[in-house]
Amino acid sequence: MVHRIPDRRSFVFLFAGLLAAPATPLAAQAGRDLLAPPPARVEAVRAGLVMQAADAPVTVRARDVRAVHRDAVVVASPATELYKYDDDELEAALYLVDDETEEPLFEFELAQRFRLSGPGTVAYAVICMGRGADDTSADVDFVLNFYSGGGTTPASLLTGFEGAVELDAGTYSCIRLGGDVEGLELSGGPVWVAVSWLRGTPPENTKFLMADENGPGGGARAFRARVDEGEDWSDWEADSNPDIRAYGIRLAVDHAEPDPDPDPDPDPDPDPDPEPPPEEGYTDCEPQTTPLVFDGYSVSLCYETPDGQIGEGKGGIWASGESGLLWFFSRGNAEVLIKVLDGCRFNGHRWVFVAPVTDVAFNLYVTDGESERWSHRNRQGEVAVPARDTFAFKCGE
Repeated sequence: MVHRIPDRRSFVFLFAGLLAAPATPLAAQAGRDLLAPPPARVEAVRAGLVMQAADAPVTVRARDVRAVHRDAVVVASPATELYKYDDDELEAALYLVDDETEEPLFEFELAQRFRLSGPGTVAYAVICMGRGADDTSADVDFVLNFYSGGGTTPASLLTGFEGAVELDAGTYSCIRLGGDVEGLELSGGPVWVAVSWLRGTPPENTKFLMADENGPGGGARAFRARVDEGEDWSDWEADSNPDIRAYGIRLAVDHAEPDPDPDPDPDPDPDPDPEPPPEEGYTDCEPQTTPLVFDGYSVSLCYETPDGQIGEGKGGIWASGESGLLWFFSRGNAEVLIKVLDGCRFNGHRWVFVAPVTDVAFNLYVTDGESERWSHRNRQGEVAVPARDTFAFKCGE
């Protein structure tokens, strides 16, 4: 996209295939020129699909930037929503170059706007960055910024974070950013997430932000740059290139569960000291065996029959790395299905799902040997209810 900046030099997007980086830009965007007549038409050429690498090591720390969202709230009982506009396959690699020298500019920042369904706290952010095949340096430092603004470009800076990552040559990595980012409070509505980084030394060592050419799209995009060290940033420019559907930027937010509707006819004289739920019908048995183990997470269960007999849940009908069945009285009669799923890359936790089909009293426990054990139980004579906990165990570092 051609765009005049204060020293009257213009810059364009560079689109490149990372496995064989070209000597000249493959494509640029048509756009507006602030100091000259309408620019000439520039055609875009689709870059080849590049290989996605494994997870990259990354560190993230907060910058000394003061947040300006005053109406953000702390979230309880969160439900994580992942905001993204790409289809998980990123075909284009982007940075900004001077259209005269074809050299990368000193620093560039690319931003994508998301519309949050309500107030929440950040669970994690994702940026997808690439390294050229001829790039001799694996390291890249970057800044992750959050902005307000409901228009086509970012408005006020909310806060920022500094990060560093190592990338494999000729590939790209989608990097999950937690650390100080986790727990950032955001209001509902529009928020911009941006990543900025410096050109490499030599210029061939400049890293790319990945982009999607054929995904669902939907979010506004914008960019700006600094031509040389010590110069001011150019104004934000809306990215309207139809060949790009989304930048490789995603945001996961924990939203509060909605408050239940108030009772339309509250009791005028409520009991000031309501009795706690009765414990009658539950068993106080403690399991002595471990019939199922999923990736280090042990599952145990004991039960009590109506006539007072205590027994142990047994596994063995079938089991996999994440799920299995328990039986009480007969191997051919399953009583409880349990799953311990790896949700670490989604919300940083292990998930537990339980689906019992019994009316016998039982105590079921899941433990990793370090954290407080997770439990589920049933009252004698009642049909057991299923349970789901997507925050059962926090994943390790």
